[in-house]
Order: sequence, then C-alpha cells, then structure tokens
Amino acid sequence: MRQTRYFAIALLLAVIVTACKPEKDSLDGTWLWTSTSGGIAGVYYTPESEAFDAKLVFKGGRFSFYKDGRKVTSGIYQTVCDIDETIYTNSGNEDGVYQAWFSLHIPEAQCQKIAEATNGIIAPSPSSAATIRVDEAKGRSLSLCDNCYDGFCLYFVEK
Repeated sequence: MRQTRYFAIALLLAVIVTACKPEKDSLDGTWLWTSTSGGIAGVYYTPESEAFDAKLVFKGGRFSFYKDGRKVTSGIYQTVCDIDETIYTNSGNEDGVYQAWFSLHIPEAQCQKIAEATNGIIAPSPSSAATIRVDEAKGRSLSLCDNCYDGFCLYFVEK
C-alpha cells in the first residue's frame, strides 16, 4: 500500500512538472529576429531595413541576446503557462498549425539593454504575451507581443 502511494505521488509530480511545457512549446534554442511591427503609427522593421541582425538564445532557464553576432546582454527568464486571456488568444489555430500561449518574463534591466542596443527597434516588454507557432511546413516561430492593441510585436524564427 505504501509503495502504491509513493508511486502515485511520483506520477502526479511528473505530470505537473511536464504538463506546462511539452517539447514543442520549449523556448530552448536559437531564435533569429525577422521583424518588429505595431504601435499607433503601424511601424514595420526588418533586419534588411535596419541593417543589423539579432538573435535570442534560450537554454536551461537563461537567455542571451546578440546583435550582429555580439552578445549584448544575458540573464534568467521565466515562463508562466496559466495566463489569463490576452488580446491575441482568440486569433485561432489554423489547420496544421499548433500554437502555445504563455507569458515570458525577462528582467527589465535586460529589456532596457536590448532596446538601447537596437535604438528601440527591438524593445521587449518585461512581461510579454508569447506564442510559439509550430507549422509543419515552415517550422517553429516565436512572437513576443505587448498585451495591448497599440503595442509592438517582435517576431523570430527558429534557426
């Protein structure tokens, strides 16, 4: 009886630990910046229009941001999977496209360093509504968006 109880507790803990982040939801990897859009003026920036490239690397609860191959900043990040509804939640799933919604928290000091290094072109919010889209034909993409209608969205594709 005692072994059954321990087994049940261990199984429950395993389910709780893995339920939030299945493998295709994992941020771990290298994400290349493809564009920034939004704001009241409806701006649209790309690596080509701004003459620089950038990437985010996530690994084991830490992130690093690079501009033109040079590390700008790094630190810890957190994800929260049980988020309340966002303005993007009802955008719906397309056929063959899986979307995972969560909130990504990056310390404000690191967000500021990223914004300064990119002249505000890439300015993540300390708490972004984040989406990982998995499209079998196009691979994985990541969007980090302000949770307001005149906010900005940062778009990345997995390398």
